[in-house]
Amino acid sequence: MASGPISVKSIIGVIITLVIGLSLLPIVLSTVASASASLTGAAKTMIELIPLFYCIALALATVYWAIGKTGT
Repeated sequence: MASGPISVKSIIGVIITLVIGLSLLPIVLSTVASASASLTGAAKTMIELIPLFYCIALALATVYWAIGKTGT
């Protein structure tokens, strides 16, 4: 497996993206909590899964960056 050079600039970019994404997580959680208070059934279940998908998206973005930078 060939690995390319990883620049400090790109690492800082990913760290900044993760910090901003994780700092927005409480806003997502409070918005979901207030929105799901008035819902029932399947709609409430789907709304409550939004934070999970948000965290998965952040993790996938990091993994995608790591795979893209190291090469295959």
